[in-house]
Amino acid sequence: MVTNRRFEPISSRSRDSWSDQTVAADLDDTLLWSNSSFPYFMLVALEAGSLFRALTLLASAPFIYFVYVFVSESLATETLVFIAFTGLKVRDIELVARSVLPKFYAEDVRPDAWEVFDSFRRRCIVMANPRIIVEHFVRNYLGAKKVLRTELEVTGSAQTTGFVRRTDVLVSGHKRAMVVRDERKLRKP
Repeated sequence: MVTNRRFEPISSRSRDSWSDQTVAADLDDTLLWSNSSFPYFMLVALEAGSLFRALTLLASAPFIYFVYVFVSESLATETLVFIAFTGLKVRDIELVARSVLPKFYAEDVRPDAWEVFDSFRRRCIVMANPRIIVEHFVRNYLGAKKVLRTELEVTGSAQTTGFVRRTDVLVSGHKRAMVVRDERKLRKP
């Protein structure tokens, strides 16, 4: 079965060969110090939404954490997305993603992980966060050519519904499956 395939550890390769290889890294668990996306969702809720939305998200944090730990990482992420994004205009979210979030993401990047990631010619980011809030940062600041991510549903009037496009949020095993599925595409220059 493809999903059981193990990826070769980076330590097994010569550093000299990295420049010709493709690397896929998880944004939250590999490149950033923090493995929680909550602060970024809070910034979007506050900056693109309102103080009320941010307080609602903050008040629901214990419930979301409980769901994350004891029920399902995917359901917790979907709940976080729903509260933070429902009804927001895509344009407003993109403005926050381009003007506010890059500073906070940049401060959270691990220098050791960045050094390894930057030494590869072809770079891919895999993440559970919706594309709209991180794609600008990972493409323009981290130099990733490919972004495998969760996608939000958007209405015809360019407002988010709060739901994700697929039935699965790109978390845990879904990330590995997505990388394996797109592995051939990633190898192309």
